[in-house]
Amino acid sequence: MKIIRGYGIFLFSISILWAFWLQLSAGPHGSSSQKEEAPWFLPADLALKPSQYTILDTRSYLRRLKNKIPGSKYISWEDLSRSDLPHKGELLELKIVRKKISDLGIKEKDYILVLGDGISGWGEEGRIVWSLREAGFYNSYWVEGGYSAFEKEFQKKSNNKGNKEINLDKSNNMNMRSTAIRKEEIIKGLSTQKFQILDTREPREFSGATPYGESRGGHIPGAKSLFYQDLFDAKGNIKSKSEVENSLKQLGIQKEKPIVAYCTGGVRSAFVVGILRTYGYNAYNYAGSMWEWSHDPKLPLETNH
Repeated sequence: MKIIRGYGIFLFSISILWAFWLQLSAGPHGSSSQKEEAPWFLPADLALKPSQYTILDTRSYLRRLKNKIPGSKYISWEDLSRSDLPHKGELLELKIVRKKISDLGIKEKDYILVLGDGISGWGEEGRIVWSLREAGFYNSYWVEGGYSAFEKEFQKKSNNKGNKEINLDKSNNMNMRSTAIRKEEIIKGLSTQKFQILDTREPREFSGATPYGESRGGHIPGAKSLFYQDLFDAKGNIKSKSEVENSLKQLGIQKEKPIVAYCTGGVRSAFVVGILRTYGYNAYNYAGSMWEWSHDPKLPLETNH
């Protein structure tokens, strides 16, 4: 694992190389009128140049114990979130989030790679990146495919002379707006269908099951079911832009209309939001999600039969 110390990201310009990768992954469909923002995740097969960066490891304890990453730092999404009902899942005050990250020795302008369990996890890496960007750590990215893909790159690095390279320019991220949304905004938009709402939980949860502590079962009225794992391909990588667009079109999701994603506590939905925003969608994460929404008996829920 010594190679990890010399493996990182040198970030200068995203405009050409990242756009090129998106075009490659877009398939035969035409380009969208929406402009992609700086990516939230990095494909593991890109050759990463040596530079200074920090690895945040969000994997489970046993997996971190089995495959240690020298020099990495650990933080969980729960460390940055409230645990009190009905606010469980909501992001802590941003000043508290900033302090927790700063206490790890990370500065706001530092480059951060977030590693998770990929398809074996719950999208924790996406939630961490979302939390970091909300707090102003804009140079944060998760690694597509998680630790297994990351380790594979170490093993074949010596033969990677011909791999594509990606350079990211932090100036692309410095004017990012918040991608968080609160229940009050969602409630106001229900009657006018201001938002397209995506439920990123399992189909059984969408239909009314409450396996993860929701007070009531069902889904937010008008929501469409898009299980977050449906955005992975058979190899555990995130599906291409054209594949994701096709899935959303089948659900009746329009690219020009804002999207609200939710799950149980804003983890899986944050992962989906990162993918959608990378692919040019105007998506927002409802961090309180069903823990908050179902806790209020006055808020409407629908169930499928």
